[in-house]
Amino acid sequence: MLQEDRFARIQSLLASLDRVRTEQLIQDLQVSRETIRLDLLALESLGLVRRVHGGVARVAQEEEPPFVQRQTQRVSEKRAIARAAVKRLHPGQMVFLDAGTTTGIFAEELCLMKTPLVVVTNSIAAALKLQSAQPGVSGSNGSSALRVILLGGDINPEVPCTYGEVTLNAIRNYRADVALLSPFGISAADGVTFFDAHEASVATAMIEQSSSLQILADYSKVGVRGRYAVATAAQTDAVVTNAHAANAAALAELREASVAVVEV
Repeated sequence: MLQEDRFARIQSLLASLDRVRTEQLIQDLQVSRETIRLDLLALESLGLVRRVHGGVARVAQEEEPPFVQRQTQRVSEKRAIARAAVKRLHPGQMVFLDAGTTTGIFAEELCLMKTPLVVVTNSIAAALKLQSAQPGVSGSNGSSALRVILLGGDINPEVPCTYGEVTLNAIRNYRADVALLSPFGISAADGVTFFDAHEASVATAMIEQSSSLQILADYSKVGVRGRYAVATAAQTDAVVTNAHAANAAALAELREASVAVVEV
């Protein structure tokens, strides 16, 4: 297992347990005690964990990594998820799409598939990508294969998206078949969670106006808990994520909660 993967798993465990014993990490990650020791030293030097007697404790994050930084992380994993998610959609559906980094890659893959859909999104970047696929592309009824609706509202200075009361009111004008969301975390115990309050409010409104909730989450988000809950595991129809040995237990718990888990 790569060091980046071990780091992600250690932080995932701490997100739900707050404190983990060294012996548990050795068994979970299937590595030597020395490897765990070096990993914990490295994570502590980054200010991400706090070593305690017999194990390690979580250090509360002040904020989620910046959007521009998240855009460069686990890109190949996110693209595999996006491709699988596109194939799960049916022609003619209306889809809500939030402004996560994985849903941004989903928009790129959707352009390639040219599936006739109506996409309603608060992501400016996703809307521009999808709009670029429209010229010269026709659906079976002669109309554009992709109709893109960008939700109005205040513009987020850090993430290329809209938010606020205007956005929330606009969402309530639609009744989508599917809400495709890319949250901060997903687990059987805590459900679908976000780190940012504005992102959570948009996600909640999209869920309320959709017949189905499908989560796009790379392996680092499985078993992780954010600040704001938007849906329980029971309210989640499907999770599209990466096949990852370290997440086996967390994914099994989601399946036990009747969530369809799609591993890619």
